[in-house]
Amino acid sequence: MSDRDRPRRDGRGERDMRDQRESRGQGGPRGQRGTRSQGDSNRGDSSRGRRPDRPGRERGDGGRRQQGPPLPDDVNASDLDPEVRRDLLTLDKANAEIVAKHLVMVSRLLLEEPALALEHARAARGRASRVGVVRETTGIAAYNAGEWQESATELRAARRITGNNALLPLIADCERGLGRPERAVEIARGDEGRTLTGEDATEMRIVEAGARIDLGEPEKAVVTLQAENLKPGQVGTAPARLYYAYASALYASGRRDDAITWFMNAAAADIDDVTDAEFRLTELANDDAPVGDAEPGVDGVDVLSDSAVSEVPPTAEQATPEPVTAKPTSTESIVTPEPVAAPEPVAEPEPELVTPEPVAAPEPVSAPEPVTPEPVTAPEPVAPESVASPEPADTDTIDNLEGTADLSATSSYVAEGSTGSQALVDRYDALLLDLDGTVFAGHQALPNAVDTLDRLDIPRFFVTNNASRRPADVAAHLRDLGFDATDDLVVTSAQSGARLLSEHLPPGSRALVIGTDGLAQEVREVGIGVTRSADDRPAAVIQGHSTETGWAQLSEAALAIRAGALWVATNVDATLPSERGLLVGNGSMVAALRNATGKEPLVAGKPAAPLMADAIARAAANSPLVVGDRLDTDIEGAHAVGIESALVLTGVSTVTDLLAAPPEQRPTYVIDDLAGVFDDIDAVRVADQPGWTVTVDASTVTVSGSGDEIGLVPALAAATWAAIDAGTADPEELRIRAEGTAREKLASLGVTLVG
Repeated sequence: MSDRDRPRRDGRGERDMRDQRESRGQGGPRGQRGTRSQGDSNRGDSSRGRRPDRPGRERGDGGRRQQGPPLPDDVNASDLDPEVRRDLLTLDKANAEIVAKHLVMVSRLLLEEPALALEHARAARGRASRVGVVRETTGIAAYNAGEWQESATELRAARRITGNNALLPLIADCERGLGRPERAVEIARGDEGRTLTGEDATEMRIVEAGARIDLGEPEKAVVTLQAENLKPGQVGTAPARLYYAYASALYASGRRDDAITWFMNAAAADIDDVTDAEFRLTELANDDAPVGDAEPGVDGVDVLSDSAVSEVPPTAEQATPEPVTAKPTSTESIVTPEPVAAPEPVAEPEPELVTPEPVAAPEPVSAPEPVTPEPVTAPEPVAPESVASPEPADTDTIDNLEGTADLSATSSYVAEGSTGSQALVDRYDALLLDLDGTVFAGHQALPNAVDTLDRLDIPRFFVTNNASRRPADVAAHLRDLGFDATDDLVVTSAQSGARLLSEHLPPGSRALVIGTDGLAQEVREVGIGVTRSADDRPAAVIQGHSTETGWAQLSEAALAIRAGALWVATNVDATLPSERGLLVGNGSMVAALRNATGKEPLVAGKPAAPLMADAIARAAANSPLVVGDRLDTDIEGAHAVGIESALVLTGVSTVTDLLAAPPEQRPTYVIDDLAGVFDDIDAVRVADQPGWTVTVDASTVTVSGSGDEIGLVPALAAATWAAIDAGTADPEELRIRAEGTAREKLASLGVTLVG
């Protein structure tokens, strides 16, 4: 949305938002970036946030479905910024009108009623999930409502669609909200984070500084911010937030007097009252306790008790860190850096701390008046549990949305010291289930699958790489096997592949379809024409599984790809499970084209991010769990979008495969079959398990004991991975020895044992 329509935040609105959520990235106010339907910030690059190619036309429903929250009579689509309305031209007229009204309501409600604003954003997303500005708006609304996982997912989707790197600071801040400050630092220090300039670069440094304090490194936070223009005397939102962040970092590092000076600088600069710097100064003036008596806040912003920035009373225990920074809404830009009285600008946050001399406050500030913020009654945000990742997952692009789940960071919701147990499924709010090898094999339901899914009381979605059938056909097949399934519960790689085409081609373009008529219909529904011949000079080739694909079809595709057509593969599974065994999969035919053309396709299905991102968006889940049978698709796909996963031993990947898995293919849990989702969460987690002893000598793994059988494979995997990661075992040379009940169990799972 256009920045000129973004609402300005008055002092009360900003403090109200801070009362709703714990402040994070030291810039004082959080949620400063408005939705593009509302802005007032100077965008800088006028092309930022614009889609390079418009997606295909989405089908509307004339308002008959996906109602969402009611729309007041006085809301008009014409209230939306014309630039954003142009982005909605890819929708049919009736649908675009409703989406526009929901976006206008997001603009109205974002500050005062963030939860309701998010409901409107979700309604817009349900109707226009392929429009970048809609996903961006949903991400920002989720951010303001404290739904960090949903916000990160939506912002990554928006970044994938629009190519807008300015969303990176918000994505990094969501990582802080999810309790993963190390990920926020990795995003900030990554190649793409370093390419940010101007206000975007400042925002990223503010987030990084907050993350440094989360990690117990306040001195590095100070140095990080010294790379910015800290010249006193500037006025406006951007310098006020920067000064505030710097003051907070100084306070967190124990430099109280310097912090007071910089809070005064922030108060003088804050002509729009977007920070609570004056309130902080009042607290500091009345606080005679040593700095060490108060535990620093998550980012140095809420280190003072009873601050308007904190969402918890001063007597309450500090809550889990939650995000803060966002794009400043001031039209003032940050000027070229000049040294502050003493600190020299430092480009990297790692060097030794430079200690600045206190800078006197500008003339306008003498004795700031106490500011008492009005309290806001708002639901306390709960940061969704999510797996931490040592690898940056700072983007949701096809090529770059990659991460590796940190299994050591996972934890159940059972209170510490509790003697009770928690079922695996009880930790999550949705299951994203693979089909072949997980739910069924060919025309037979797998053991316990039907009964297990019938018992679930959380949503489950069927996520399949198989692009040969449309969702209605898949749902019908599931019902034939005894499952309760509807069309909207099925997410296919054909849908994601068609969406990729729509994002890279203008409406009305033509694509050569190698696959079934079902895939061809998915392509038509995003506004792309279909051909089966390279002679029609298609702009793209989309390739999905079909039993009818042969030499003639592959040759047509090769001709088009060599002529410059974009190539999209719905999936690259080399094999296809069936009741007879493993059959040739789409990936094997993709390999033939790769060999013939020397080109690489864009991949829609697992393990690439698009399909998983689409499934998460469809589920609207904060804490989904991926359940699948393949390490190289299902589990790696979960890593790609930074969520947890469970491997079932009913399909392609074996225990032997599991033990040799690289980090990006390691599941959080291992279960025998789908019934395992009701097992005790700690018993199936990949970790040391009571009753089992596992030793690794060179590449020989020996297991003994008599613990719970469901914990045997998780314990074996944990010890083996530790040895591989330490370099004391070779994954290609693993030999497994087992004694007693362990030997019987592993043999029943098809593990070849020695000794």
